[in-house]
Amino acid sequence: MKRSNSTLIKLWIAASLSLAAGLLLTVRSLSGLPRTTELLARKVADSRDLTELRLQADRYQVLLEHYSCLPAMPTGFETLVRSTLPGAAMTTRATATLPSVPGWTVKKVSVDFTDITGEELGRMLEAGAAAQPPWSLVECTLFASPVAGRMAKASLVMETAGRNVTSP
Repeated sequence: MKRSNSTLIKLWIAASLSLAAGLLLTVRSLSGLPRTTELLARKVADSRDLTELRLQADRYQVLLEHYSCLPAMPTGFETLVRSTLPGAAMTTRATATLPSVPGWTVKKVSVDFTDITGEELGRMLEAGAAAQPPWSLVECTLFASPVAGRMAKASLVMETAGRNVTSP
């Protein structure tokens, strides 16, 4: 079985064109590799971020479900302190009531104690944390007293969350 010269030439030309096309596609693919790698790296980072946001949203959902079972309005902070430290010399003022997630507000209260011990302050903070919903310490400034075992002054900012309740 003999092939003619023209058939062999056509085969060689076809093979050469196939090789050239393959090389061209390979070079083109390799030239786009850095851009594709960068795009994939960005997508992986976005996927990680979305996964973290989903986990955070799930944690917030659990907290919202927990808080929705608590009384709608928190115990007044002054009432809480008076029941915990009956003779405490203090002044309180509401500093802010801020909207939070839909249906909720965050209430902030500033309280200044003129004479308090560290033990009394600890008891008051424990009572705040045990309240339903709890009061959290946001800011604290302590001033030392020349009398051992006492603080001359303590200034706190406390906050709690409450549901917005509409009257029927």
